[in-house]
Amino acid sequence: MEFLVVIAFFGYIYYLRNYADLRTPSEKEAAALSEGIKLYENAQTIEAFAYFDSKIRQKPKSCIAYLYRGLCQKKLQKLDAAVADMQAGLSYDDQVFLLHLELGKLYLDQNRPDESLAALNRAVALSEETSTDAYHWRSKTLMQLGRETEAMQDATHEIELKKKLLSSPKASAAPRTPFFDKRLAANMLMIVMTSALLVYVIKNAESIHLPYLVAVFAAISIGFVEPYKGWLLAIMQCILLAAGYFLFTSRPDDQARQELENFSLYGSMILTFAASFLGGFLKRALNMK
Repeated sequence: MEFLVVIAFFGYIYYLRNYADLRTPSEKEAAALSEGIKLYENAQTIEAFAYFDSKIRQKPKSCIAYLYRGLCQKKLQKLDAAVADMQAGLSYDDQVFLLHLELGKLYLDQNRPDESLAALNRAVALSEETSTDAYHWRSKTLMQLGRETEAMQDATHEIELKKKLLSSPKASAAPRTPFFDKRLAANMLMIVMTSALLVYVIKNAESIHLPYLVAVFAAISIGFVEPYKGWLLAIMQCILLAAGYFLFTSRPDDQARQELENFSLYGSMILTFAASFLGGFLKRALNMK
């Protein structure tokens, strides 16, 4: 039984590591590179360039590192190098809106309007009406190409979209993630499985140690995968644990065995809350690095 518990636990960790995080690869990269992004946003261009240059040496296929190193190159007036970085980033992930947008702006700065238009067309498609920037810069490019009617259409749409985004914040470029999302739903499904596993362990364990160990590992995983919503998953696991034990199992006739199961059940519920908070704390601490 212990072997099955270990296999199930490591299977759950593998799931958390590879499937529970529903962010795109570029979103994960941006989170990992937040320190350098903050340097860039604070106008510490030289430091930001050194940071992203180092990250590219460590991970040559990081599209977001190329994006921000390219932006640093642009600030340093190295436009050709900036274009090369944007193109390199797109070669690894051509679904990043900002790469197409910034490449289009760079082409426009270099008086290459045809190439700028192609990049900005792609940026418009990827923006999905969540940003006015692509329309703004495509309007400028179309004007430079002498296509005044289309340029005016983009300029008009930019104004209309800006009003729409201001009146409907949920449609903005950085929409607020709904509380109940696919990631939370997927993790709720896993909680059903871990709760069933815990009930099985409680009914078959010879001591309190194994149920407590499984409860702690599962709860730390809860906090780690949902650092801000882990409390909900912890409550759900406790409810399912109690319901599963009292509704779907029979009480032992032996008094000593009943006391052991009671200690295992209620102790596991308490540890679920404590360890889920610990897991959330660890995840937030790692994100701050």
